[in-house]
Amino acid sequence: MKILMTMMVFLSLSAQATTHEHVKVELNFDPDYQVSEKVFNGYLNVVPEEWSFPSGTQTGKTQKAKYEKALEILEEVLNSEEFRIKVLSYKRSDGQRLYQKNYIWNESDNTLSNEDVYNLLMKGDEKMIPNSIGEMNIYSWVKICTRLQWVYQYQWCSGVVGSTAPSSSRTITHNWKFYKDFETPNMVANIVHEWIHLLGFLHGPAATMREEVPYVVGAIAGQVAGNILARENN
Repeated sequence: MKILMTMMVFLSLSAQATTHEHVKVELNFDPDYQVSEKVFNGYLNVVPEEWSFPSGTQTGKTQKAKYEKALEILEEVLNSEEFRIKVLSYKRSDGQRLYQKNYIWNESDNTLSNEDVYNLLMKGDEKMIPNSIGEMNIYSWVKICTRLQWVYQYQWCSGVVGSTAPSSSRTITHNWKFYKDFETPNMVANIVHEWIHLLGFLHGPAATMREEVPYVVGAIAGQVAGNILARENN
């Protein structure tokens, strides 16, 4: 099964993982995959700890409601059978049921199977948020760049969708330039992608980044969110 989705390019700049737009992530799944006994059967609780969204305009109010909906359905998305099977059965373009850069932090000698990746996601062990196993803790804000920031932070303001500093911060920063137009599934995809960085999944070479855990799992989460919303609207 192949699905082309427009996703964001995530580039690591020093200690910060930043997100750019317009990259197509191809989702391939093994239709014969059978869930292994190694798969964690627990439940991931989504905890919106602290977040802010600019809502001083009508556009802001409309988009904030979509963001609130993203937070509302995240727990359903991540604990769904559709999400589980797709994360586990994902195949790279070379046909292997593996992710690119399938290890956390710099532990390249400890590569992870798809089952290991899923188990780490469900464990929810963010480096900068201790004692929160089994939780997706969300600290986020949507940034509107000022005129001065457009001058001195032009690259971020003009092309970055979201960013994190996974080894030193628990916060996800989203860019209003993109969030003013996003639909709820896009927001879910970006939130999940950035949160995955906080678990230690970083980026490797640009040529294979679209097959890494943050890209692929973010795309899967956005797809599942879209399906949930479609069912709600029927």
